[in-house]
Amino acid sequence: MAQYVFPPFHSFPPSYTRQPVEATRAKQTQLWCDLIRDYCRVHHIFWLDVSVARESNLFSNPAIDRRLSDDDVRYFLGQLVARGDAEWDPDRKRCLVFWRQPSDWGQLIYQWVDATGKNGELLTVHEIRKGSATVGREFHGLELDTTIRALQALEALGKCAIVQGDSADSLGVKFAM
Repeated sequence: MAQYVFPPFHSFPPSYTRQPVEATRAKQTQLWCDLIRDYCRVHHIFWLDVSVARESNLFSNPAIDRRLSDDDVRYFLGQLVARGDAEWDPDRKRCLVFWRQPSDWGQLIYQWVDATGKNGELLTVHEIRKGSATVGREFHGLELDTTIRALQALEALGKCAIVQGDSADSLGVKFAM
């Protein structure tokens, strides 16, 4: 994988302190939220653990000796949640980042189902996420929680029905014809 290239603001020391002027803070928030989504997309990260992420190069820049505080990491992740681009876990210690919305993942899955003639078949979540038939597809290896949200979005549109299984990965999915 190619080295991630951070945007210029990541090397600007004031970026690491939440700005007091509302207009400046709004722009700073937009930059951090966009960076978080882009970084997670490039590195194929779905869950960000706040304590671990704070120590990563995402929220720090050793070249300028700057790091976001825990409060600011939580603030920017909270703003990402407010935008609908992430979701907190119940303890607010981890954040599920939607660098692609679950409904968009669902559309990719449904396009594959339609293109391969699997409409009407009962598949497991595991087959969709990790099956040999999905190798090479963008959603192959998709994180479990995101996959379930994607399938729930499809179910809301009437494109599939989710059938309970013994575990989340063994849930069944029957796609509409």
